[in-house]
Amino acid sequence: MNGTNRTLGRVVLVLVGLVFLALGAAVVLVQTLPAAAEVWHTAADRTLGGLRTGAADTSAWWWALGGAVVLGILALLVLSSIGGGRTGTVLEDDGPDGGLPGQVRIEAAAVEHALSAAITPLPQVASLAVDVRRVRRRTAVRIVVRTRRGAPPREVVDRVEDVVRDLDALLGQRLPVLLRIVRGGSSRPDRVR
Repeated sequence: MNGTNRTLGRVVLVLVGLVFLALGAAVVLVQTLPAAAEVWHTAADRTLGGLRTGAADTSAWWWALGGAVVLGILALLVLSSIGGGRTGTVLEDDGPDGGLPGQVRIEAAAVEHALSAAITPLPQVASLAVDVRRVRRRTAVRIVVRTRRGAPPREVVDRVEDVVRDLDALLGQRLPVLLRIVRGGSSRPDRVR
């Protein structure tokens, strides 16, 4: 539940993996096949041999520069897409126009504590984790409830919906909520059947 673009991240991982695979295969070929070593030495002499005389093959340098630019652009795209994650503020409001000056800010810790205090005492709940995150420029709440063995999930969902409805009424706006119910006695989530 963060703002990272998964598709872009996977494409970059595949491209980097393919580059390293090709480099590794080239190193293995150069080390094991004399013909590949000869091709490598000829290409290196043609490309780098003229550096002392100034007559080096400039097309290879343009390819290297182009590759570096593409890698730089991919790195910038990945870095710019990384976002989201935990946030410290749930709501900031300046109030109505013409009202008193000032700003109301509700911190994430207050919402986390309020939800924990309302949900944890339920007899079906063994443990609870609540955190507030930024997803697609919106604030969202993630609630992970570990139920006791044999507890019906429907009761937990109904109670959490009531608590979230009360929180929305208190805040004056609806927050998106992700509720994850984990079966008690196991770290695996229940499968829907």
